Amino acid sequence: EMHIRVPQGIKVLASGQTGPMKKVTLANGKPGEEYDFNWTKPGFPGTIIAGRLVGPVSAGLAGNVKVYLTVTHQAAANKLAENAAQEFEFFSTEFGVPESSRLSVVELPDDTLPAVWAPEIAAISGSRVSDKSGIRLLANTIARQWWSSEISPATLNDAWITNGMCRYAELLYLEDQGGRNALKNALPDIAAGALAYDTVPLSSVSRLGAFSPEFQSMTLEKGALIFHMLRWELGDAAFLPALRGALSQYTDKSVRTLDFEHALEAASQQQLTRFFAQWVDGTGAPQFVNKYAVYRLGNNKGFRTIGEINQDLDLFRMPVELRVETDGKTVNQRVDVVGTTSQFIVDTFGRPRHIMIDPDNWVLKSSPDTTVRINILKGQQLAAQGDLLGALAEY
Repeated sequence: EMHIRVPQGIKVLASGQTGPMKKVTLANGKPGEEYDFNWTKPGFPGTIIAGRLVGPVSAGLAGNVKVYLTVTHQAAANKLAENAAQEFEFFSTEFGVPESSRLSVVELPDDTLPAVWAPEIAAISGSRVSDKSGIRLLANTIARQWWSSEISPATLNDAWITNGMCRYAELLYLEDQGGRNALKNALPDIAAGALAYDTVPLSSVSRLGAFSPEFQSMTLEKGALIFHMLRWELGDAAFLPALRGALSQYTDKSVRTLDFEHALEAASQQQLTRFFAQWVDGTGAPQFVNKYAVYRLGNNKGFRTIGEINQDLDLFRMPVELRVETDGKTVNQRVDVVGTTSQFIVDTFGRPRHIMIDPDNWVLKSSPDTTVRINILKGQQLAAQGDLLGALAEY
């Protein structure tokens, strides 16, 4: 329970607001305003944002989403409110009813943090409120009403569950708005982030600094790719129900990776020990190479492609999509890749022209393109660190 008094014209946002502000007299005798908050659920209340904000601009069912911006960015309020309401409704459909149906979207000063969340609060920096990238940042932040407020990691080694799911939630929303190609096109950069510092297993990531680029890349990007691969492993029909089951089972509790694995297994009725051992307890990613030969079948029955998928991880085991493009119909086939060499046979009516392994980026893998993206990412991170150190030195 909090009672916060501020000078006139300052708005205060926090979890569990109990009513409109009240006029009061401050200790210095000047007129002021009091805001009252009472959060009675587990969650993580206590984040307070106060500033000269205009609004609210409301959107969503019964105006449950409210946007507060500075005068500088108030022209973006209606669009931001519309986007926030769409994202909040989308995640409510995907993950279930949140702890609270209310959400305040608040602008942060650009010299603080890119984003902040708390129960009923999603805040992003002012420079992002009207930027296209801000839509994804906002989706990530709103998703924390489920995957941070309702359920939390027991240790830093389990932080990939919430960080990764919020990053993947942003990709799910991107897919909902732009289709499967929008998701596919976003995945290479996520993969680069996942592999940029992949020298420590996620199950041991607590040895890294929680705010280091290494920890953030591992828990956010690799965590997101683990959820993406889980979706491929379980299938769309089982993926979201399994997530909702795990979320329901551990609502208002902390969760360890092993608990989460067991909850997903129970909900999906699939065995996932091998999957978690590979992606949470291990490091690295396969680099796929295919070899094949094409044979013409008799009696005008088409063609048979016989080949093998090679990769360099001895203990790798996972289904991988194989796409055979022909003169006619394209054929997709799911191949179980086990160990360093796995054979496949694909029959097609048209002559095969091109064969692709994992064309839709369902599996985290290494490639020359990924290496280029990793170098670019690290360069950007070094530049950002240099800007920060320069700002601190000047200060």
